[in-house]
Amino acid sequence: MDPAAGRIVVGCAQAADLPGLLALDPPGSGLSARRLERQAAGEIDFLVAWIDAAPVGACELLLGADPELRSLHVTPSSRGRGAGSALVQAAERAVAPGRLRLAVGLDNPRARALYLRLGYEPTGRLQTDSYDYVDEAGSTRHATETSEWLVKDVPA
Repeated sequence: MDPAAGRIVVGCAQAADLPGLLALDPPGSGLSARRLERQAAGEIDFLVAWIDAAPVGACELLLGADPELRSLHVTPSSRGRGAGSALVQAAERAVAPGRLRLAVGLDNPRARALYLRLGYEPTGRLQTDSYDYVDEAGSTRHATETSEWLVKDVPA
């Protein structure tokens, strides 16, 4: 038995990973390709969680003076296995020491519970955004979401 079997590994995506990363994208969205371009431009770290050479989750770490974790997503079949925690912890290592912020939708109690469990503090600051996205069927949809900002001071 391979001791690494089933283990979660997180790292920055590479261009060679793109064919496998397409499994994380809604059909036709081009999300992973755009994230790789933004990473190559130095705007973000495109973090990916892998289990047994299959991508199971991803997020963006916005770089700069005010680091922000964005768009964390874990495939439904991999939720509850630690991939979300592993992605957050990888982002924290990248900014340590420092402060990491994120916004979590008020309609997403499962993600909020994860962030609170990992030590993120609610700020009470709410933000409402409207945006277009590509759904799992490949259709463009419009959404409006209210989120609360959470922060964590990450030690060295």
